[in-house]
Amino acid sequence: MVACAHVWEKFLPVARQSPDAVGKSWPRYFEFGITGVVLFFAISGFVIYGTLRGSREGTGRRFVLTRFFRLFPAYWVSVITGLVFIWWWQSWPITAPMVAANFTMVPDLFGQPPIMGLYWTLGTELTFYFSCWLIWRVGRLEDARVLAGLVIALSLAWLGIKGAKQVGAIDDDIAAAWKNLPRHLGIMFWGAYFRIVYDETKGFRQTVKRNQKIWFLAGLTLVILAIGGIRQFRFFIHPRGSWFSAYVVGPVFFCLWVVWLRISSPVMAWFGRISYSIYLFHHVVMIPLAVWVAAESHAAFRGWPVAFYLIPTLVLTITASGIVYYAIELPAINLGKRLAGRGAMEQATHAAP
Repeated sequence: MVACAHVWEKFLPVARQSPDAVGKSWPRYFEFGITGVVLFFAISGFVIYGTLRGSREGTGRRFVLTRFFRLFPAYWVSVITGLVFIWWWQSWPITAPMVAANFTMVPDLFGQPPIMGLYWTLGTELTFYFSCWLIWRVGRLEDARVLAGLVIALSLAWLGIKGAKQVGAIDDDIAAAWKNLPRHLGIMFWGAYFRIVYDETKGFRQTVKRNQKIWFLAGLTLVILAIGGIRQFRFFIHPRGSWFSAYVVGPVFFCLWVVWLRISSPVMAWFGRISYSIYLFHHVVMIPLAVWVAAESHAAFRGWPVAFYLIPTLVLTITASGIVYYAIELPAINLGKRLAGRGAMEQATHAAP
């Protein structure tokens, strides 16, 4: 969803369109990009939190090693290719501090611009990983009350930040990713709570009525939806804005998928395995193509329907992502498991972080 939204928006200015097409772009109106990110965070909480559960012996070390080798090798390749195919390709200035800061995955903490704007989600992921490890370290991983408290506290913290921003108490120079960090962490811990209830009820098939946690899950879901539905409340006051909220649709779709749909197929499983590479590398494919199409000498390639740009770009992205997965990601994942020792095979996950 994120790749589709970015590619659509990137090629829209050179595609065949009506004068107001940019403003009425349906991927923008329906927020495909942020909806995909919200799903990404919910799934991450659902999957990652469980990798720390079980026997404590060696679990923390396994978690750190498997997560490191799951995230960083492919990310470092994306940094290098981004420098070549985005920054060098467009003759943007490249500095040593910027490159060094980007290799940490949190360049904004060092006052440097990210090679690609989409890296902001990875900083959120790292914060979630550290939070999960810390909860495990203090021995509260199985305490569902801790997760419930975090979901509520983080949601309220985000409301407080939003209110402070409205009255000018928070500087606009602070990146939106960090202003929204409590909200996104709240969604991730909601996904983690969802996983605990899912496991205890065998996928919501057993002892649902007798499990008190499911009622707490329903309450936490209402909290997430209420926070996400702020835009809907504003829409009735200012109907010129969009009524759509990715922070409502994303959690609702997640619930439907996990509880009722449960659709699985080999093709979807494969896309899930390469989804991290798709996320990291779609800009590397998209931006050179967009720059090439926009060049004066390539006017014949402009004015086509957006789908004519979208489909080839996605095909090339999927091809590149498959290559990266089998050449970089999968060997790195297996290396991380070997270094982590016994138990890593069972606890590590191939799901996209």
